[in-house]
Amino acid sequence: MTSLIRNPLTIVWALLTGVTVVSWLVSRDGGAAHQLNATVTTVVLLIAAVKAQLVIWHFMEVRRAPLWLMAVTSGWVIVVVAAMLGVYFAGG
Repeated sequence: MTSLIRNPLTIVWALLTGVTVVSWLVSRDGGAAHQLNATVTTVVLLIAAVKAQLVIWHFMEVRRAPLWLMAVTSGWVIVVVAAMLGVYFAGG
């Protein structure tokens, strides 16, 4: 049982679960259900980017991949989040 708790994947899974709860709390306290809040949206999208990066690195084993693959996947996360933020702020 101790080896399961010390397993890096278990630690990352616990971190992802904790970050999910944090993003839920941030979005829940962000105001009325139909009111847009740029700060809450930005924070939740940045948390989602961190979660995506953790999943890519640890569960898809990219942390042990060649440098070019690490750069491409990290760049993909950055581009997608930047595009979503750009669309959000351009539309508002």
